[in-house]
Amino acid sequence: MSEKKIGYYPGCPSETTALEQDISTKAIFDKLGIEWVEIEDWNCCGAAEAEDPRLVYALNARNLAIAEKDGLPSIVTPCSICYFNLSRTNKALKSDEKLRAELQGIDPSLAYNGSVVPKHILDFLVNDVGLDELKSKLVKQVKLKVAPYYGCYLGRPPETAFDDPDDPVLMDRLIELIGGENVPFSSVKTLCCGGPLMMTRADIAFEMARKILQTAKDANADCIVLACPLCGMMLDAKQPDIEKALKIKFEMPVLYITQLLGLALGIEPKKLGLDKNIIATKKLLEKVM
Repeated sequence: MSEKKIGYYPGCPSETTALEQDISTKAIFDKLGIEWVEIEDWNCCGAAEAEDPRLVYALNARNLAIAEKDGLPSIVTPCSICYFNLSRTNKALKSDEKLRAELQGIDPSLAYNGSVVPKHILDFLVNDVGLDELKSKLVKQVKLKVAPYYGCYLGRPPETAFDDPDDPVLMDRLIELIGGENVPFSSVKTLCCGGPLMMTRADIAFEMARKILQTAKDANADCIVLACPLCGMMLDAKQPDIEKALKIKFEMPVLYITQLLGLALGIEPKKLGLDKNIIATKKLLEKVM
């Protein structure tokens, strides 16, 4: 890996619903010897999406400007939506001089020259750290049947995608590297989890999530692995509610890819936040050798 130090942007869910994703990401950085620094005084990426996209641009311009001021070449985030908003803002600011001037006119702290590269943790691990380097650090094999779930934002829109938008494979490759088996899951691996509808149409959201959970169960998966805190909340935290509402039983563990990789790197389960997942992960640990 060429970068000596990276900026880390955890995103808002890191302190609440996706605490285990944040814990496991930091644990992996440390285990791999990656020098990282959390973006100072970072703010929300604007995932709630205002009617005026300039608000989203302004929020992310501030995070990018802070990283640039601190001389950080990249911002790595474990959140798919945060990555999308950082990446699209970066592209907009680099190509639109008028937008840059407008934001700087509103607040001088939003001045940004375009030197920072936003990266999602999956892209960073596979393409920057590299599979060969990761392989050299593995101490255990994770003998699990895994359903790799990508969700909406890792491959869409194509302008911010770092994997095949229609058939992403980076998570599949990482799972295979650590000894896992990818179960047949291509029919649903890029479908929406229903999370954005949770507050307005829970009935539709539950049905969307049910399809993903049922496909994993039908494929005899030991777990679903993902890389988005909204998807994690929907498929893990809301799973008991979905089961109750739809009178169905899944009991399907849902892990972040950083948690799964952390096990293969020999990191203790508690240091990966595996005691914080809603659906119990204890049985999975028996298949880590």
